[in-house]
Amino acid sequence: MHTFSSDIEALLSHLDQRGGGLRKRSDIGLLFEHAAEQGAAELINSLVFHGKVIWSTYGLLKKHSDQTDGYANLEREFMQAVNDVRLLIHEHTASWHEDHRMRFEETYLGMNQGTIRNIVDLAHDFAEIKHLQQDARHSSGNDEAKDNA
Repeated sequence: MHTFSSDIEALLSHLDQRGGGLRKRSDIGLLFEHAAEQGAAELINSLVFHGKVIWSTYGLLKKHSDQTDGYANLEREFMQAVNDVRLLIHEHTASWHEDHRMRFEETYLGMNQGTIRNIVDLAHDFAEIKHLQQDARHSSGNDEAKDNA
């Protein structure tokens, strides 16, 4: 198992303690660690955004049947976000050490049900990160309102 920096470990521990926990803790840690080393904050923001889209549309798809109006559009949106995440992972991992890169390719870049499930699990974790970002924005907005009162 990979040892993460104290900052990455603190983030992962905080996310673990939130309601949903992390499904792909090690992979989230590696993505964050490499992004920090490469100064690729925008990549993380894109992964978080697309991950949240995947997780939200996945939840809607599970609640509806394929006969429901708009189901095909949801399915297209879901698959587009999955492909966007695949492309981002492929681009980001290209310069990684071979062991990590190959594991990510096998886990997330194949074209089978298992890789889709893995991406959905990763998307769950990105959705948790998005919720953390929203909570932080909300609480800082409340602090500003209190300061201005």
